[in-house]
Amino acid sequence: MKLNEIVKITEIFTGRKTPCNISKFLNEEFYYSQSKGVNIPIGEMDLFHYINSTNKEFRDMDVNKNALNQLREIKNIIGS
Repeated sequence: MKLNEIVKITEIFTGRKTPCNISKFLNEEFYYSQSKGVNIPIGEMDLFHYINSTNKEFRDMDVNKNALNQLREIKNIIGS
């Protein structure tokens, strides 16, 4: 199920309108699909695909953060 569909269903169940910043994010932010070679609006992504892609980005950020911390440790050791 796509994120836009989930948001519409949530509106029906809760009786509340989706905040405009959420709608804007879903329709104006894009994710680059490596398998398709195109940018896809976030709202057109399947929920599980979105979670997996976000999780991958967080893992990548952790790797970069760890590398930066190691570089800082090495700089401290050599006195730069």
